[in-house]
Amino acid sequence: MKKILSILLAGVMIATTAVAFAGCGCDSKKAKKGGSAEPGYKVVPTDPDLKDKEFGFYRLNKEELMVSSYFGNSKNIKIPDTYENYKVTVVGHGLFQNSDIESVEIPDTVTEVQDYSFASNKNLSSVKLSQNLKVIGNNAFWDCKNLKSIELPASLKKIGVYAFSATGLTSVEIPQSDTLSTIDRFTFYQSFDLKEVTIPITITNIADDAFNECSKDLIIKAYSDSYGLSYAKKHSYKTEELAR
Repeated sequence: MKKILSILLAGVMIATTAVAFAGCGCDSKKAKKGGSAEPGYKVVPTDPDLKDKEFGFYRLNKEELMVSSYFGNSKNIKIPDTYENYKVTVVGHGLFQNSDIESVEIPDTVTEVQDYSFASNKNLSSVKLSQNLKVIGNNAFWDCKNLKSIELPASLKKIGVYAFSATGLTSVEIPQSDTLSTIDRFTFYQSFDLKEVTIPITITNIADDAFNECSKDLIIKAYSDSYGLSYAKKHSYKTEELAR
């Protein structure tokens, strides 16, 4: 009986391993043929499908591209909005992580900046975000010490955990939007120079640790009777009431 159970268990393990490997690659191959990725799969591409002199692109589907590689030498980056017959809609995972770029302009075709896309860029001081951006991934701008300001678009639906932690931001205005209601955990953690945050009435949930270890002089600006103002008072932050 023990021998039979061992054989059955080994068979299950082999089958599970095969499924895991299939999940990593099967939709990648389909995407490279111009088809859509299977639902429920998140592909982190390695080799680009298409290249120009500066960028490598990964086909997401028949119409859209992810910027997955950078081959250029410029410190001032302008991401293209199209390549060949495709539209560029995603800035890939870790694309410029640990690089020495100084500025980046993201076109309005882009709807997602993935995790760690610009993390640990010590010289990054200027960022122009897409006006149609929906998602800023986890740790997207983590440890960008020289990033003093950024304009967040009203199109945002999600700002990931640690997205702006350990940055040089001195002030930030959360956009008033029907699609963004939450400031997630550690979003601005250890942004020691952050002294002013404006929170709109559309924000109805803020993680307790969203502003942990920011400046002791941090002022939260919010409307009277808003969640933002009650949050600030609950956590003993300085407040400034906005006039309606």
